[in-house]
Amino acid sequence: MRQGLDGIGQTFWNALRDPFRYPLDMNERIFWGYLLSSLFLAVAVYAYLRRHRPETTPASLLGFLFPKKIYLHKSAIADYQFFLVDRIVYVLLFPVLAVLVAPLADAVTAALTRQFGALATPWRAGLWMLLGVTLLQILWIDFMLYYVHYIFHKVPALWEFHKVHHSAEVMTPLTAYRMHPFELFFNMNVTAVGIALLVGLLGYLFGGIHPEFRIFDINAVQFAFYVVGFNLRHSHVPLGYGRVLSQVFVSPWMHQVHHSRETRHFDKNMGFIFSIWDRMFGTLHVPAPGEQFELGLGDGEHVRFHSLPALYFRPIANLLRRWVKPAKAA
Repeated sequence: MRQGLDGIGQTFWNALRDPFRYPLDMNERIFWGYLLSSLFLAVAVYAYLRRHRPETTPASLLGFLFPKKIYLHKSAIADYQFFLVDRIVYVLLFPVLAVLVAPLADAVTAALTRQFGALATPWRAGLWMLLGVTLLQILWIDFMLYYVHYIFHKVPALWEFHKVHHSAEVMTPLTAYRMHPFELFFNMNVTAVGIALLVGLLGYLFGGIHPEFRIFDINAVQFAFYVVGFNLRHSHVPLGYGRVLSQVFVSPWMHQVHHSRETRHFDKNMGFIFSIWDRMFGTLHVPAPGEQFELGLGDGEHVRFHSLPALYFRPIANLLRRWVKPAKAA
């Protein structure tokens, strides 16, 4: 009994500490090194804007980087509160609700081996094969992220949960974590199954190993993506990649457009790393220089998401209103 209570206590203690781990963990998006690289890029954007658009750019560098109207906005404060609470909720729910990639991938490899037998000559992970597999894996993951994101926009019941993320009226790096737990675990598990299928297949082809070019134990493409301004995606800093590069990669500015509440921007730029999926499915929008837009929900409902209870329970209340009232009317 005592051991059980100690285990529960340790679990809750680990959960309470977890939010403070993120700036120190290279696997997390707000690792201090990624924040620092984003800060350098933001300074470069500031220098460009001061030179080309001085009339609309603050004279103060600090005023540009950390404007009070953004970082002290009700929406930003809700982000801070939600991050602290939801990371604790995540740790407590993860063992119950998360599909684990490694054991599922091993099961796929074992199933293929039973069905077809082990390859007499497994594939060799030479340099070019390693680079190709690394790119293939990140492309596959990115496509699944795009697909799940797309259906959360297009399926009305799922959109109610995705509203939590889009209800942000201003954005800071912590807005990336402003996701309802239902959406987070749905997204995580769908992508985990897809990743496991690919990794399991590669494990079969390469004789049980999982080849991938990694930097600090992170997929090399994903690491580069985090370094070149990921944290500016959820910010006010309009870092674009130019029209040509934007046909391949989603720039921070393109993702900011995704959060626009302007009708012309609805359901645009749903890619994570690559914009090629947006090009393929007609959801690409590369903003014009100086393009202006407001953030939030098109119907103005974003003002109702300024509290923790609203971020967690308003999607459920919206679904009940959507489903229960029509049933009563019938």
